[in-house]
Amino acid sequence: SAPPPSTANTMSASTLRDDLLKIIGENPGGHQDAEVRASFAAKLQEYGEAEGADPSDVVFAIGKTVFGVELDLPPSAKNAKTNGDAAKASELPIVDFDYMKQFMKDVFLSYGVTPERAETCSDVLIEADKRGIDSHGLGRLKPIYCDRMDNGILWADKPIDVVSESETTALVDGNLGLGLYIGPYCMQMAIGKAKKFGVGFVACRNSTHYGIAGYYATMATDQGCIGLTGTNARPSIAPTFGVEPMMGTNPLTWGLPTSDSFPFVIDCATSVNQRGKIEKYAREGVDTPRGAVIDDQGIERTDTEGILKDMVLGKCALTPLGGEGDKMGGRGFNHVLFAFLNTATN
Repeated sequence: SAPPPSTANTMSASTLRDDLLKIIGENPGGHQDAEVRASFAAKLQEYGEAEGADPSDVVFAIGKTVFGVELDLPPSAKNAKTNGDAAKASELPIVDFDYMKQFMKDVFLSYGVTPERAETCSDVLIEADKRGIDSHGLGRLKPIYCDRMDNGILWADKPIDVVSESETTALVDGNLGLGLYIGPYCMQMAIGKAKKFGVGFVACRNSTHYGIAGYYATMATDQGCIGLTGTNARPSIAPTFGVEPMMGTNPLTWGLPTSDSFPFVIDCATSVNQRGKIEKYAREGVDTPRGAVIDDQGIERTDTEGILKDMVLGKCALTPLGGEGDKMGGRGFNHVLFAFLNTATN
């Protein structure tokens, strides 16, 4: 007699996918629960083997980046794009912004972030995705925020202390909480001072990664102010004609109200590229553009996966604005240095 059919053959791909989404929706902190991870992994395997499963489905990416599940799909699934309807297989799944934001908020809540702050954190991240800055949105939720909270590098809910204050200035201590709620607090304080006294400047120490700097500049323009924000970051940029990572991708970002329906905002790192963008290249499976990264031998690198590994080991560095080698200009690195001096000393 023939063996009974597997569950994957008896349940439709759509039903299995619905089950996966249910696991995600009902367990926002499930990546930390061994039972939930095991349940998700088993269901994802079933879905991957089911007839009609789309190998480009976003649930596989969620499984890999959030739950740590990477499947070895059967050849039939791997070749679905070439053997099936090419037009249909090439379609990318579309996830609504509101769904993404709620997912991120639920994750922050599961870590103990207060509801108000979780709303703010998820709003900062989803704004990056809305602006097409994929390097700083949902893709950063796990590696920058979840992993760092898991490792005790930053904390879900710390008080924000005002160390010193005048009518137009303030020094704030974020106590290593989430920069995603510390940043908005500081910018709103600066805006309040500017509205009352004409100018407001708030510096913050012991903060952490605060997402896209443009979010804060736009907070100011939305309230009729000129906004300026900047931050320092971990060493990743080589100095002009150097190869050792010594400075961060320290952004200096401006926002100005205009007579149009939108403000003028410039939000960019002081490097040709930054790590989040290289991580995006890795997700897309493409090379890093030439001139953005050099290794400790001074050789331009374009091998994205190798770059990410060597950056951790300090064997690769990003190049400052202007590019690498004889294309490097001192002006780019001086921008990096200026941003560092203004944000790392208070």
